Amino acid sequence: MHFNARPAQRIRRRADRGATMIEVLVAILILSIGMLGIAGLQVASMKYSQGGWARAAVASGLSDFADRIRANPGSTTTAYAVAGDYTAQRTALLANTVVAAKDCEAAAAVCTAAELADFHLVQWRLSIDASMPGSAALVTGDRAAGYTTTVMWFDKAFLKKDGVTLDDSAACVAGATGTAARNCCPAAANAPAGVRCTNMVVVP
Repeated sequence: MHFNARPAQRIRRRADRGATMIEVLVAILILSIGMLGIAGLQVASMKYSQGGWARAAVASGLSDFADRIRANPGSTTTAYAVAGDYTAQRTALLANTVVAAKDCEAAAAVCTAAELADFHLVQWRLSIDASMPGSAALVTGDRAAGYTTTVMWFDKAFLKKDGVTLDDSAACVAGATGTAARNCCPAAANAPAGVRCTNMVVVP
């Protein structure tokens, strides 16, 4: 009595081929998830590196501002104030109308303390704009209590949770401290969506 084993072998081969196809699909799925995770990490890395670059530029700009004030001890108490909201300042910078009344670096130039303060402010604002495109600065206060300096800049990556709409910075409120006080936008800045602010007090 003989038994034909060929049909059983064919069934096993078909089952093996089916199992192999499932394994390939699972492997592709796992690989796809891994690639998506890597892409997400790269996007997050770029976002945080851009934020770190901006913070470093702000710190450098504020240090430069403090040095300019200290270099002109004869200036009046409010000589280094800068008024104007974000949009008005950006309009002036783009129109190249932010100029000093007198070039204190010109040969044989003799500037008064007030003229030097005006020159310092213009040079500082232009320097901030060069290192941080889309930026502006708001300065209030005086030499005695310190100048409250707000550096504002446009951040295209500053988005809401939908990942499309530009977000709004928190408005400064009285009594705020810590991070909330450093990263809020004053009402005088009238900052539009997408603009970030950093506040520091510069004491000569």
